[in-house]
Amino acid sequence: MMAYRMSGFFKSRGFRTPWHLRVLYLSTFLLRTAFGALLLLIASYVPYETNYEALLNVAIIAVPYPLAEMVTANYFGLLSDRIGRKAVIVAGTTLAAVVVTLYTLSNNVWYLAAMHGIHGIGAAATVAPAIAMIADHSACNDRGRQMGWFDYSTFLGYIIGAVVGGFMIDYTGPIAGFVIVAVLLGASATMLQLMVKREKPVVRGAAMDGFQALRKVFKVREIRLMFPIWLIIATVLGLAITYLPRILLSEDVSGSTIGIMFGAAGIALGLLQPFWGKVSDIIGRIPVMAYGVFSMLGIVVMALFFSEYAFEMTDEGIDFKLIGMIPLGIFGLGAGAFVPAALAMMADSSDEESYGSTMGLYSFALGFGAFIAEGLGLGIILASGAADEGEAAPTWLLYLAAALIGMAVLMMVWFFLAKVVVKKLAAIRNVQR
Repeated sequence: MMAYRMSGFFKSRGFRTPWHLRVLYLSTFLLRTAFGALLLLIASYVPYETNYEALLNVAIIAVPYPLAEMVTANYFGLLSDRIGRKAVIVAGTTLAAVVVTLYTLSNNVWYLAAMHGIHGIGAAATVAPAIAMIADHSACNDRGRQMGWFDYSTFLGYIIGAVVGGFMIDYTGPIAGFVIVAVLLGASATMLQLMVKREKPVVRGAAMDGFQALRKVFKVREIRLMFPIWLIIATVLGLAITYLPRILLSEDVSGSTIGIMFGAAGIALGLLQPFWGKVSDIIGRIPVMAYGVFSMLGIVVMALFFSEYAFEMTDEGIDFKLIGMIPLGIFGLGAGAFVPAALAMMADSSDEESYGSTMGLYSFALGFGAFIAEGLGLGIILASGAADEGEAAPTWLLYLAAALIGMAVLMMVWFFLAKVVVKKLAAIRNVQR
């Protein structure tokens, strides 16, 4: 209801969403619903004898996905510049549907790791071209809002997917769940193929390989400085998405409860995405990005040092406490501010003929960050396992997330906010003179 009212508010003020983008958002929602369900299904599908072995197997399976996405992301963005967005997105989604179906053949850890790597290639083919399509069809003074709608459809998909995946763990089992997910992916590809009849003409830029395009993108100062912050955020998200479901399952939390928890967190992150994007259109990208990073720091600090005020693990499950959930929810609403503002800034700073390769950087950052997360997580799990069968791993992972977000805050202050403050002070001095 809130999203509908927000849409009407902007429409009445002359901001309209093109038909191509509406179809893209709906297709993206189905795509991310499938991926969100997979996060929980794979965690329950892996074989294990101890909780430590379960966490280790999840890490082994997880690593190839972001590695494959990182390596191929920029290529698919560049390819979409040459042949069009729709064809690349449909091909990637179809590949993902086939791979998810193949998950049902075996739960061997190394087989799943190989399939997950191929799945990462399909994911890389969907992200950069989709964001480039938004840049193609949105005006610069409405681009932040459109990026917000994309991010909103992404998070809403993860929300619904996590809830559905949690219930499928309890009521259908992972194999039936994989089949349902494959059907959702097929529906996403079919919808985009049939309903998007026309695309903006492809701009034939100079021929260059993926790394040349990536170097060109990095010549833009704002993108170059923003990238390490985005990389850190992607790493923290990778840690949470990969390991949290398995940790909660090890604590005997039901799949349904985990799904609802992910859903609540996703609502907090995604509910105001179009709003934050539009705010960045009005007041600028950097203040909104900074607000998002500081909100993420608040979430990690709450979870690390004040978690007893928000929730408590009991024999019956999780007991939530209102006194701690209120500030956690407030921080969660602000945590969604970074992505739409950052995406819009990337499009603002890019040439039209390079939208695909520029947005490939976003997918590259997601893949690279997730790869770092899986690698660090695997190292922490192995190190903690030698001491106490992995019981300390969840705490160590949380401290790692806190350190990474702290670094992102320092970078945001040093790279962007400090320069703004210095300019303001210099302007005040000039006026006084």
